[in-house]
Amino acid sequence: MTIQLGTTLRNALLATYESHIGTSPKRRYYTGTKPTVCSASATGTLVVEMTLPSDWMDAPSSGGAAKLGAWSGTVLADGTVGYYRTYDSTGTTCHEQGTVTQAFGLATSSTSAAGSNVLTFAATTGVTAAMPIYGAGVPTGATVVATTSTTVTMSAVSVPGVGSGVTITFGDYTGDETMSATALTSGQTVTVDYRLLTAPGP
Repeated sequence: MTIQLGTTLRNALLATYESHIGTSPKRRYYTGTKPTVCSASATGTLVVEMTLPSDWMDAPSSGGAAKLGAWSGTVLADGTVGYYRTYDSTGTTCHEQGTVTQAFGLATSSTSAAGSNVLTFAATTGVTAAMPIYGAGVPTGATVVATTSTTVTMSAVSVPGVGSGVTITFGDYTGDETMSATALTSGQTVTVDYRLLTAPGP
């Protein structure tokens, strides 16, 4: 049996989520593998620490809540990020943790016809051979076979085709959060552009 939650309850859960963690929480990014539970000590090297805004989550709607305000921080040490943690404002209690993988999105600049395996973009900067590809119309398990400055050839054809203006994700999108580059250098500024927290399903 699968329990289903109504939208108002899902929104209430998200509102409690933010209020429980509190205002201006600390968000930290570490190298290595996340600990088994939040209560365990952090492992790896602390690469980035951010202090989030006082109100850091938008009002819940339809069972989801987006980030609010600027989430950014300066890289403290060279390293490849493997996981993140969200702490209370004192940085003492870990309330949330998740894996971080490297992936980024590009919007198609024209339509790819049904049966085509070529996607077109304004630019394909950062896309390399063997990268996994994910998006509407992209076959499951497709990878990059070849690129030009504006096109990407996939390992399989798109049966329905891919529309113009569709965001296609390249890289490892299996993490709880993705970054366009996980190998960071001291002094860099890291910004979280998008986050949507979704309550248990309807």
